[in-house]
Amino acid sequence: MPLNISLAGQVGLVTGAGTPYGIGRSLVIQLAQAGAKAIYACDLNTSHFDALKQDVKDTGSDCIVEGALLDVSSEEQTVALLKKIVKTHGRFDFFLCKRRVRELQNWERAMSVMTSSCFYAIKHGSRAMVVTSEEKPQPSGNIVLTSSCAAFLGAYADIAYTASKNAVNGLVQSGSVQLSSSNIRVNGVAPGFTRTSILTSSKTAEDGSEYGLKQTTKEIQGNHEWFFERAGLRENRQYYYNRLQEAEEIANVGVFLASEASAVINGQTILADSGFTAAATKEACTGPVPVVTPLELD
Repeated sequence: MPLNISLAGQVGLVTGAGTPYGIGRSLVIQLAQAGAKAIYACDLNTSHFDALKQDVKDTGSDCIVEGALLDVSSEEQTVALLKKIVKTHGRFDFFLCKRRVRELQNWERAMSVMTSSCFYAIKHGSRAMVVTSEEKPQPSGNIVLTSSCAAFLGAYADIAYTASKNAVNGLVQSGSVQLSSSNIRVNGVAPGFTRTSILTSSKTAEDGSEYGLKQTTKEIQGNHEWFFERAGLRENRQYYYNRLQEAEEIANVGVFLASEASAVINGQTILADSGFTAAATKEACTGPVPVVTPLELD
């Protein structure tokens, strides 16, 4: 039986979708291709929304993409946007809270952006999902939060980032229980090292004000090469775990969790890092890992 990756007629929201290159942008495009009726692409970076709308249109999708300025750490802004969506479309079906910010020096801001935003997604996104109408006669919904490989290993990031992402994992588990009677699932995606614009946009996004990235995709990619090299991802490329994830690959996981194809998955955070965390000690303990010998066919 083929996977039922269909979001036909559904309406939802994706945060962190304003960059020219990243997971949020890829999520919007793939959700639209899966049949979503309308998607609100949210970010403080508003300079690339028009290009995103065109990218969706170029896929042949007739999905309505609305660019929305949103500081995810603001409960007031989150509630106002959710009310607007439900009033406009009569339904709200998925909330993909994808806000990853690196190198935030302020503990409170880090927790607000990366943890409180996910709490607001659960608290208020769920209330929007249980609103019924002719468009949506029964309450239901899917919330997908963005965690990180840093929630699984202490050496990936600083204390604030690591703590905030561990908290997200807790929200996924508790949220799945607290919303179970409302027919709403809560899951998470924990990306590993992924080609995105996170290192370029993090400091700009720190104060919570609207901004616009001027760099091209190629320039943004160049900004991240030093980080990937330092992490050892340019060494021993024969090992699968040393590959970089593409934003589209992480988006595949997010779309899957937002669809009924993942109906049996609830309260889980999927570590999507190609096995990098599992191989934390690399060759230190196992030594070089040989290639499997092909099966001899007599």
